[in-house]
Amino acid sequence: MTGVLGAQVLISDVKTLSDAEIKELRRLVCEHLVVVIPGQSLTAQQQAEFSLRWGQPGQVPFIEPSPDHPNVIRVLKEAADGNAFNFGGSWHSDFSFQSTPPAFTMLHAIDIPPYGGDTLWASLVAAYNSLDQDRRNQCEGLTAVHTARDAYSRKMQPLHSGLSSMTIVCDDTADELEHHPLVCVHPETGRKVLFYNRAYVRDLDGLQDSAAAPMLDWLYSHTTEARFTCRHRWSVGDLAIWDNRSAQHYALNDYAGFRRELHRTTVAGTRPTMES
Repeated sequence: MTGVLGAQVLISDVKTLSDAEIKELRRLVCEHLVVVIPGQSLTAQQQAEFSLRWGQPGQVPFIEPSPDHPNVIRVLKEAADGNAFNFGGSWHSDFSFQSTPPAFTMLHAIDIPPYGGDTLWASLVAAYNSLDQDRRNQCEGLTAVHTARDAYSRKMQPLHSGLSSMTIVCDDTADELEHHPLVCVHPETGRKVLFYNRAYVRDLDGLQDSAAAPMLDWLYSHTTEARFTCRHRWSVGDLAIWDNRSAQHYALNDYAGFRRELHRTTVAGTRPTMES
């Protein structure tokens, strides 16, 4: 998809893949960070079953699942929702505020507007690799403080309530803190990752308070540079699979007046670490 990340893989029907083919697809996702497979037809049940072949389901707080399956989220904005907040509408790695964030996310396109609603991904591997040695040393000495406070605490309830067909219930657990190394080693590839996203990282341990804010601003601008990104224009039937451990993503909110529905599953991961 670009010279940095992303690939399209042509498969007639992912439901028919053998265990060996699933293993190879997983390797491709880890290598390219995001893979898009066009032309898939999956019910919620079938997507959940396919996702389960990659590992146990990830834990999903705050968001009520699809009535068709408890491990599927309907990412849905109705045409009548207008300019309401777009679910996933800020740069983030899914649920990085958890002690064991998801390893993979799968998103299947059900209903796509005639324009807009693209998704962008950014490589946190490339963001790390571009650093000079002094900056690498600085980042490797820091711990990021992750929290859902500014996404799912009670003060955010009015924002989420603008989506008429998604039920998102904010509560006080969003104020809890989780600490992950700013630089992590990917457990499958061994590559170093700058594990940062603006949505959930709210502080840095290892810096004086006065230095944390400018460092967070720099991390945001650095990790979202255009040279580290790819962008996908959805078509109905697209199945995107990405590696949350080495990429962050962003759903554009530029399709007011049109309906957009995608089905999401996640695969449980392990605790981020600097150990290889």
